Amino acid sequence: MRRVHLLLPLALLGLLAIDAPSALGRGGRAAANRGTPAQTLSRFKRAFARNDYQGEWDTLSPGFKRRINKAAGRNVDPGDYAAMREKHRTDPRMRELRQWLPSARLSSIRYVKNRPGYANVSIRFGAPILLGRNISARMVNHELWELFVKGEQQPYWAFTDDKKMRVFRTRTENNYVEQSLDDKGKVTWQKVFKQTQIRSYRVATRWYFDGFGTLEDEFMGKLR
Repeated sequence: MRRVHLLLPLALLGLLAIDAPSALGRGGRAAANRGTPAQTLSRFKRAFARNDYQGEWDTLSPGFKRRINKAAGRNVDPGDYAAMREKHRTDPRMRELRQWLPSARLSSIRYVKNRPGYANVSIRFGAPILLGRNISARMVNHELWELFVKGEQQPYWAFTDDKKMRVFRTRTENNYVEQSLDDKGKVTWQKVFKQTQIRSYRVATRWYFDGFGTLEDEFMGKLR
């Protein structure tokens, strides 16, 4: 079990040296059910079991990814992340970890009173009392919008408080307009969807991992 413990930073931080293009635009698996912290942990576990690197990435908050990029001194992309994870698929320790990860569960959730949308959680690995280990993590929820277009499996989406991506409905024709904006608020890209093209539009909240306490410090130190 000791070797597994030493490897937990690798798995839980997910070799997280990644950053999608500012987490905007096409949202990949944004529609996955992550309305509670426990559902987000389950999402990570399923993604890890399937070697679904994009799924692992989707459980990480934008703030966490920005800190990783800052520590690395560059913007790294999902391709770098996938290549890194592929190298570890044959590592015996990763196979051992894969046996233990299904037992991971949230042993406690403490919502932060002065920071709405934040929660401090403990993740328990292994046996309930002996031979197990607790890891502290911070989680945050974000509100996002999702626009589902007919004939396309994944939605267009962005965080509602993101000033560089927005969607709105025209008053005259009830079309949906998606736009990207630069730092000055100028529209740099736009796509119009007619009302007949739209399956649905919704606003939802998702929980993300936002930090892993001392394990994060250890990981950040290796990036510098």
